Amino acid sequence: MYLENIKTDFYEFITGKRICLITHYDIDSICTCKILQSLLKHNQTLYTLDIVRGVSDLRKIFSENCNDVKYFVLINCGGTVDIVELLDPDDDIIFFILDSHRPTDLCNIYSNGQIRLMWNMEEDVQIPDFHDIFREQTSDADESENSQNESEDESEERAAKRRRLGEEEILKRRERRLWEANRAKLIFDYTQFTYYSKASALVMFDLAWKLNRDDKDLLWYAIVALTEQLIFGKIENTQYVLETGNLQAHTTRLQNRSSDTDDATSLKISFERDLKLVLYRHWSVEASLKYSMFTACKLKLWSLKGDKRLHELLADMGLPLAQSRQNFLSMDLQLRQEFSGSIERLSEKYGLTDIIYATFVMTYGYRNKYCACDVVYGMLTILESSPRSKRPEESFQLALDCLSRSHRIILNNAIDKGKGITKTLFKTVQSALEMKQIISAGPFIYYIVQEGCVDWFMFSHQHILALLAQFIIRAYVAMSRNRKASSLPLIVSANKDMESGMCIIMGIPPLCENSPKNFFGKAFDQAAEQINYNTTCDYFDTAYFDIPIKDRTRFLDALTALLS
Repeated sequence: MYLENIKTDFYEFITGKRICLITHYDIDSICTCKILQSLLKHNQTLYTLDIVRGVSDLRKIFSENCNDVKYFVLINCGGTVDIVELLDPDDDIIFFILDSHRPTDLCNIYSNGQIRLMWNMEEDVQIPDFHDIFREQTSDADESENSQNESEDESEERAAKRRRLGEEEILKRRERRLWEANRAKLIFDYTQFTYYSKASALVMFDLAWKLNRDDKDLLWYAIVALTEQLIFGKIENTQYVLETGNLQAHTTRLQNRSSDTDDATSLKISFERDLKLVLYRHWSVEASLKYSMFTACKLKLWSLKGDKRLHELLADMGLPLAQSRQNFLSMDLQLRQEFSGSIERLSEKYGLTDIIYATFVMTYGYRNKYCACDVVYGMLTILESSPRSKRPEESFQLALDCLSRSHRIILNNAIDKGKGITKTLFKTVQSALEMKQIISAGPFIYYIVQEGCVDWFMFSHQHILALLAQFIIRAYVAMSRNRKASSLPLIVSANKDMESGMCIIMGIPPLCENSPKNFFGKAFDQAAEQINYNTTCDYFDTAYFDIPIKDRTRFLDALTALLS
């Protein structure tokens, strides 16, 4: 069921109670957790924090805590699965779920109060009516048991009545079959696409605002979560624009409310027009232009012709190579100040018309300036580029710490390492194009990360694989002579690890749709059935799927036949 008032029905309800806080292993969850931790500290609520990556982790964490805790708060996990069926909880256990994954499981929506969803019904699309999905039915076993207890006279009378009502019974059965067929269609229509709704951190910040507990730090966490959704293509651009408008109003309000005007300590958040260049404030201009997905695909920088085009752009901007190859902060002040305007002025000439976008920039002290996307890449690096020996809980905690201004060294180190991720993405795409490894299967294109390619093990992580998929599909469309290239979806696959013999497969919709709604979740399930591979998806986002490496070719063949 949906909560009518998150302030009273959630925050005031859990005050003074012990809760188990279970969060998904992603950036939005970390930002949401950071805001919620601040609110729980104010009302002195005790909690334990656990991290989950999939459905099996959720089941394990619940079983470890269900005897001691009666209130569970789930962040970005649990909304898309039937919690009661999955966990079989006692009747007195209550789950509060804040999840941006969609579609929401219908059993959770129509729960009688054990499952409490912390968002509005309007954020879920085309919810079927309760009576179209759930219907009381008499068990055949109960009927047979009742008939055994009847006397002979009663049995004969019942048989005569059945004969008289035979036609009515046939009509009822026909009505039942029609209802079940309609139910199946409604459920399929409701669940056929997976997508993302509003970032959970935005909902949690809205709660902090209503409680008058908000500040600029909490606002910044919400901004980072929204930016993560944009970078990973989780939401449409129009949704991003609407949310930035709301956050801009909060920025102005909190800036006016603040009494801290000391430049050395105060935090300032500004709404700015910025460039779609990765980490350029912390890198050299040439490297950022070369390795950013946007400019790489627009200028085809993986080719010699593209490389020449890049140097032409730098020359037109009046930017000497010596300046463009040193750290951005070390460039001449005038060149630095004119950089953004110079690219915007030449954007039409070089086909970079969409290079400017609206975002937020945080500054504090005299030298600390971060764009929201810088922080996203830093956190991504901590979560998915850490040594394999480091436990997920350690990486999650480190990512939590890097959001705090007092731990800027952690963030700076992560941003430096993040440059390596963008280089690896670029080199992988360049190799895929040169070796012609992006294969057309008819209804879709696919790419398999080859074991032994540059840092291949990095792509066993969800979000880095998602960035690679975005890069691959844009590069393919930019290079392909096929007019239908932009209408083809993409599947990418990478080995998870050599010990398990498993690989991860993910799919993204075609570029022409301009919508992040993804149909591959249903398609993966149906293809797995066709090859008799019985498994349930362990990911909360069903656009990802695990399968044995030895079955991958058969799985792709089945998918091709299914989508043809």
